[in-house]
Amino acid sequence: MGFLPSDYLPATGSESKTPNDKYLETRHLKEDGESVTLRPCGTFDSGHVIAGWYYFTMEGQPRRFRVYPKDYESDIGLTYAGKTQGTGEKDKPKYFLSFVALCKERDDFVIVTFDKKGLREQFEEILSIADYSQVESGMGNFFLTLKRKGAGLDTAWRLTPTLKAPTRADEKRWLDVKDRIWVPALYDGADPFAGKPSDGRPEGLPPTHRDPETGADTEVAVAAMPAAGW
Repeated sequence: MGFLPSDYLPATGSESKTPNDKYLETRHLKEDGESVTLRPCGTFDSGHVIAGWYYFTMEGQPRRFRVYPKDYESDIGLTYAGKTQGTGEKDKPKYFLSFVALCKERDDFVIVTFDKKGLREQFEEILSIADYSQVESGMGNFFLTLKRKGAGLDTAWRLTPTLKAPTRADEKRWLDVKDRIWVPALYDGADPFAGKPSDGRPEGLPPTHRDPETGADTEVAVAAMPAAGW
């Protein structure tokens, strides 16, 4: 019987090779042509979608806010140039959208974060089409394929929707876990997979989409029953 647990991760090299499979960001897709399949689940009102501003501190820890933060200059980390070229240039808060999705490749529910404007615009356009909505369980009646194209400064992201209802088995999985996921916990630096608090209620305004012609803001909502499955 050894001193260390059997699933202990060695301090050298283990962290970079073992990402947290409960979270998904574009940076996790590292190769040209790599893609993931995501089915959005829940809404802002159910505590499964949030938006706001975030930055990394000087210690490399993420901080998220419902509104643009004040007096962040002493806390925020450096830009890439500030770190690699020694300029000391400070970063700025970035806008983000985070939501729960069932990821086919990981066969689990994950929290997806889109912090790139072009990617959010693609998602907003998809959600503005009436056909793409939700079934009664709260799962999307469609799935998204997020694909990386190119590398380095030439990297682009393509988000493609496919209209297809979830299977009954996946709906049951969602109904079993949905109350154990509370995305607003990210604002407090807490674990969103620790469950919805007894007094949990989303605060602030839901994510919105601005119409380029009228300038009007409409709520981004995330039920026609196509064939089920991926």
